[in-house]
Amino acid sequence: MIEKSLFFVSILSSILGFSLPETKFDYAIYKLEQKNINSVVASEIDNYLPELVRMPEVYKNAPDAGIRANNYILADLESAKILLKKGENTRVPIASTTKIMTAIVTLENYELDDVVTISAEAAYQAGADAFLRVGEEITVYELLHCLLIKSGNDSAYALAEYLNDSDEVGINKFVDKMNEKASELNMTNTKYMDPAGLDVSGYSTAHDLFLVTREALKNNLFQNIVSLEQYVARNVDNTIFHELKNSNRLVGEYKYDGAFGVKTGYMPEAGHCLVSVASRDGHILIGVVLHTYLDTVTASADESVRLLDWGFENIDWHKKDA
Repeated sequence: MIEKSLFFVSILSSILGFSLPETKFDYAIYKLEQKNINSVVASEIDNYLPELVRMPEVYKNAPDAGIRANNYILADLESAKILLKKGENTRVPIASTTKIMTAIVTLENYELDDVVTISAEAAYQAGADAFLRVGEEITVYELLHCLLIKSGNDSAYALAEYLNDSDEVGINKFVDKMNEKASELNMTNTKYMDPAGLDVSGYSTAHDLFLVTREALKNNLFQNIVSLEQYVARNVDNTIFHELKNSNRLVGEYKYDGAFGVKTGYMPEAGHCLVSVASRDGHILIGVVLHTYLDTVTASADESVRLLDWGFENIDWHKKDA
């Protein structure tokens, strides 16, 4: 009963935009501190707080948002209403925003204290990595941090390989799970080819990324991880340390008001991408920006700020009709 009460208060305070000392950590972290990480569960936001749902409307005199990206979407988390969009159903490579689904499949299929042994195939993946070492033993819990904060391709492959039976190799089994989950979420314009987004023959859309992000945010541990500015991941023996800095500038250097996630991405074919989420005055907006016009390291963060700012300045929320 105490645990359920803490969980409810944590979610309530998060939605309303305030915090209390006793709710500093979410339910997942509370369970971890009780040394019972296997009992961490997802939180169904819609089911817990239906009375807080609002139906947003864009003001009639709202100016053009001027988002400099090929594809984007802005949506309200609670009602799932789409508020602004462009090319939202165009299939495009999505780079490391793929890892949102990788995290979902991981959380649904593994225990957090499962120990993964890092293979050479995982450790030597190209691109962003958490500098995992061949033969290193590290928990799923720590790998999720490497995956979502540092955007480690090595972490993505390590998590995918862990699904295999002793006589299996590769990532196909895990990727099949990713596509099964996409179908379950009605992501009709998505096909995953790998767990990191390195294979540009895979694709999704701004709208489908909204759907998968909304699903991921139902899990409190996911919320907690993507909101961290930095973290130090450790192997099981506490002899190897991985310093992680969040690749999402809204959470990190920008410290954007209310931002608590979610995931960056970049590949030459995908351009600069960012799935963002921010909460203000009891309302939560999800923004998806894919392939910005500008090819700069800050482009996706800058356009996401522009998108979220426009939303919070030009949307009116009304109580949902009973």
